[in-house]
Amino acid sequence: MSAEAERDFERKLSTNAELKSQVDLLRKSLDLLHTLPMQEPKEGFDQRVIGRIREEELADRARKQIAAAPAPMWQHIVQVGLGAAAAALVLAVIGVPGMFKDDTDRIEGTGGAAPVARVSATEDDLLPALADHNARFESLRRNVAHTSVSDPDLQRQFIAMELQYSDLQRRNRWLADQVTGLPSGKRAQYERFLEKLDAALATVNAEVSDSGVDRRPVDMTAVLAALDHVQSLQGEVTQYTLSANGGSIVPDGSLQQTDTGRLGEVSLYALVRRADYRHDHAAVIDAAGIYISKFPQGYFADEANAALIAAHLRLGEDDAAAQQFKTAFGDYDEDLKEGQLEMVRGLLGSTEFERLNAARKALRNHE
Repeated sequence: MSAEAERDFERKLSTNAELKSQVDLLRKSLDLLHTLPMQEPKEGFDQRVIGRIREEELADRARKQIAAAPAPMWQHIVQVGLGAAAAALVLAVIGVPGMFKDDTDRIEGTGGAAPVARVSATEDDLLPALADHNARFESLRRNVAHTSVSDPDLQRQFIAMELQYSDLQRRNRWLADQVTGLPSGKRAQYERFLEKLDAALATVNAEVSDSGVDRRPVDMTAVLAALDHVQSLQGEVTQYTLSANGGSIVPDGSLQQTDTGRLGEVSLYALVRRADYRHDHAAVIDAAGIYISKFPQGYFADEANAALIAAHLRLGEDDAAAQQFKTAFGDYDEDLKEGQLEMVRGLLGSTEFERLNAARKALRNHE
């Protein structure tokens, strides 16, 4: 719902007992759904996959397919190497004929490999997923902390959207299960991060839900304190440059003609956030540009412009980032409205902000 529609709906709830009862029942049903366990693969899945292809051949095939893919993330993964479990996972994602069949057909070219023992994920296998998880958390924390939205209903909707598209809760459960197989020295740091993140997400979810039920603003102090209690991962995960060239999130440009009355402002801005969590910087530029064209003075206009700037920087397009900053905010820091510079700085990494300032200075000198 839009913020206005949600407020109207809340007013109806206060006067219609039957409607309120139905909503309460639906909320309880949703809470129950969130308690359900993840669907696990069928027993023997690992043996069926890894048993069909020798570990050495599997890793080699994964490396070849990854090297042929255009996405920089895959190229980086192949540079740091792959264990057998990671190779199997990547091949499953890319797609190999027969990989998920329940029959016992042998895959051509594997030399009739016999089943091998179950292979547990190593730290190298999990590093790409942990790096992605860490980046998603940082993105969620930055955007929740630095959003300029003040309307309570819209703020609640915005935080709920961040929780949904970050997909951190589901991924956290999977990673928590995977790291249990690591040696204790390696396992401890990842378990601490995942446990604290799980607790923080539960706190944020509860605050979003409770504030809606109590019809009060979100307690941002409690939300930010919970997120700040989580210490981001350090070490090898920070060496990953996460980028996925998935193409335009609106490939045919159809949203340019979309009636904004049918596509709400929050829904359109959600495309920007979805692309950001996918590390698809080209799609961020596409979606943010459409949002700004339709809502130049919208609730998320500053955030959308900041997302455009960040995406250009992450694609190595520093000049384009500086030009976007000038178009959106002005030539000099003094041109910005209160809070805008702090918001842009908060949504960028420290190195990115330094690069932006250097490109802005070069642009002014050139002109």
